[in-house]
Amino acid sequence: MSRPTLRVLVVAPDADTASFAERVLSDHGDTASVADGVPDALSLLSRETFDVAVVSLSLPRGDGLALVHHLRALHPGVDVIVMAQPAEIEESAHAMALGVLASVVLPLSGDGLMVPVDRARERRVLIAERERLRIEGEESRRRSATYARCAAFVAETDAAAVASRVLDACVAEVGATGGAVYLASPAGDRLFRASAVGEESFPDRLEAAEIESIDPAEVVRRSPGRVRVALVGEASLAAVVDLAVEGEAPLDDGPEGALRVVAALGTAAFAAARKVEAIARTGIKDPETSAYTFAYFGDVAGREIDRAARHGRRFTLLTVGLDVLSDATGGRAPDELIELRRSVTDAILVSVRDSDVVARVEDDELYVLLPETGLLGALAARHRVLENLRAVAGVGGADPAVGIAVYPADGADLGRLLRVSRRRAERSRRGVWRRLGLSRCSFWDAVDRLLGGEDDAGLGRDGTVALHADLRAAHDDSALARHAAFPAALVPRVAATVASDAVSHALAGSLYVAGDSALASAVARVVDAVDRPALRAWALGPRPGTTEAAARIHLAVDDPRLEERTLVLSLTELGGYALLARPLGEGTLLAYHSSDLDLVDGLVRAVRATYHLQPEVR
Repeated sequence: MSRPTLRVLVVAPDADTASFAERVLSDHGDTASVADGVPDALSLLSRETFDVAVVSLSLPRGDGLALVHHLRALHPGVDVIVMAQPAEIEESAHAMALGVLASVVLPLSGDGLMVPVDRARERRVLIAERERLRIEGEESRRRSATYARCAAFVAETDAAAVASRVLDACVAEVGATGGAVYLASPAGDRLFRASAVGEESFPDRLEAAEIESIDPAEVVRRSPGRVRVALVGEASLAAVVDLAVEGEAPLDDGPEGALRVVAALGTAAFAAARKVEAIARTGIKDPETSAYTFAYFGDVAGREIDRAARHGRRFTLLTVGLDVLSDATGGRAPDELIELRRSVTDAILVSVRDSDVVARVEDDELYVLLPETGLLGALAARHRVLENLRAVAGVGGADPAVGIAVYPADGADLGRLLRVSRRRAERSRRGVWRRLGLSRCSFWDAVDRLLGGEDDAGLGRDGTVALHADLRAAHDDSALARHAAFPAALVPRVAATVASDAVSHALAGSLYVAGDSALASAVARVVDAVDRPALRAWALGPRPGTTEAAARIHLAVDDPRLEERTLVLSLTELGGYALLARPLGEGTLLAYHSSDLDLVDGLVRAVRATYHLQPEVR
């Protein structure tokens, strides 16, 4: 922010002081106006606007203090600085009680004058900044409210529903007393009313002449008692919203900007709805594969959401992405790509149940709907899908990316579930498990890869951990997997918390611990507190724990490595968590902890394969 120039009124006790003050202020870039006395000052105040007034308390008959009273009462926006002789202590105190900015001792000096003037300048900068932040905050809140209203239609795939909700959003933005939304006919020569609200009368259609009068560059147009919003796509008019409003004044920037946002998102929603309708007209099956079309998939998913909401059930959505199925990969003839897509779809269909639905969305993306399936069932289905896809000729080592979203934990509508599953598929593509190639390692090779050896990490005096580059490569961009120096005494509390979360939510799953005798006792106490817990907890190792409770969850495994490393592996319907640790210093562990679902699921499957453990089925 630039340095503001101040307009200063100077009422000095004598001409020399006035001239000095005027010269100092002018040298600093400010504008000074000198008043010969109080009457002249009042005259200047009535004609001009000042930021600061420098008033002498040494004026005759107490006029200086009287002028201060006048300024504080009638010009509260003017910062007042008083000049006083050292003997005028009482007058200075009175002036300070009135709320003046500062008191300057006469005779006047340049620094003595400019220090309080600069304080006044800084105060005005802060006031201006506060006002700017207030305006920005109001605009941000208004824009957030606009996007919240738009959320009602951006995920809709039915044009009539989009039209109704776009109208509701426009009415709410400007406080309209009524409104109507018109959709274009197939020929585009007329606009038919699709929805209306309020008691105002709107025509059933807009004829061609009125459509031609709409300026595509003028999204929002105000006329007496009306506001028109044009939703214009790339090549055609998608819809028009007419609103009845009170008053004749033009719209403020806030409401007009909000209408522009609604128009832009509404246009995109109408375009998406038309695409869905076009897909639906082609049938329910993709012509190239045996998968369903997205339109049919969306209809089935919508019905499944309704059933799940009514009966308190779950279902899971999988997003399967394979870059080799895209034309952009090159190197394949169209017939080869079609055959590859058909083989991929067949492999996925073999992996799921008859009640599951597989749909093709894009060339390189498919969706799988798993009714009445939670996270653990979805993980099992994902492994079947991945195993069968790897056997398809042409897929080879192009490890598919599969994302999972569970209703209702990850979203209560199809749009949200699709976004979550696609985001997780992308995260899986970049995740540690895939990036480090841990799926090709045995369990202990994976653990050693993540924890390293004694020379790969060191503990500094300030508690920080220095890591070798190989260990830093195991960190996740989303902070889902990190190394840390961990107090050994804290590990049993972490394991107990993980167990408690699953037990308190009555969630099925498995929890494996090893390496610390206190781990088994801590977990066993949590599990024993519940009658027939859904969580199955096991303490792996050659020797049982030191308590009866620990002995009850002990699973005898004759492997000394289970005592040399500390393990906490949890995979439940709530999600996954892994903590791998080895000694780093006295009472301190080098811990690698992660909530990356791919990593945790991979480690759990690896430890089961190593020690021939079976997944818990409840």
